[in-house]
Amino acid sequence: MFDRIAGRYDRVNTVLSAGTDAGWRRRAARETGLRPGGSALDVACGSGKLTAELAKLAGQGGRVVGLDFSAQMLEVARRDHAAIEFIEGDALSLPFDGASFDASTIAFGLRNLADPVRGLREMLRVIRPYGRAVVLEFVRPPRGLAGSAYRVYLRTVLPTLGGLLSGEPRAYRYLSDTVDSYRTPGELADMAVRAGWSNVKHVGLAAGTVGIISGAQ
Repeated sequence: MFDRIAGRYDRVNTVLSAGTDAGWRRRAARETGLRPGGSALDVACGSGKLTAELAKLAGQGGRVVGLDFSAQMLEVARRDHAAIEFIEGDALSLPFDGASFDASTIAFGLRNLADPVRGLREMLRVIRPYGRAVVLEFVRPPRGLAGSAYRVYLRTVLPTLGGLLSGEPRAYRYLSDTVDSYRTPGELADMAVRAGWSNVKHVGLAAGTVGIISGAQ
């Protein structure tokens, strides 16, 4: 599915989020605390948008790697961010030794993992003791007017507009159909704790419809 939508993925995301998705990624990158000369791994990197934000923080002396299982997504990432290292790999079995990076991230990919707790455990394994792991993810729509409006948007506008813009309506129907499986911020934090994360913190964005979970060794 991700191979099929790779070519139009970024444009569709920008339209569907009214351009706010770029700000979410910048905030997630800042939550890593990555400094110039540092290193980071972006898991399920897709077209490399968050990877590029991490690379800006790490600077010329740093090392940032993007990893994804979709060959077509990686093709787009390499085309748009030629100076960054991208590799094909499995988020549940990261091809790196322990304590290889100062930070690890995943943006809008956790819900697609067959075993998300294992994925979070792998993200923790590859960071150094002082590093941070960060998850950027959609969360279950909160109760109230904003949550109800967001749920209607996910069930009607998103699959229709996303399908038209991408030419792959089934891919955006998938996002709509899985809205009830979105986790609450508390559930995401609990998963991180079960994976061994400590000092877990949550930041809510977009009226509570997007969340950032961060933690350390």
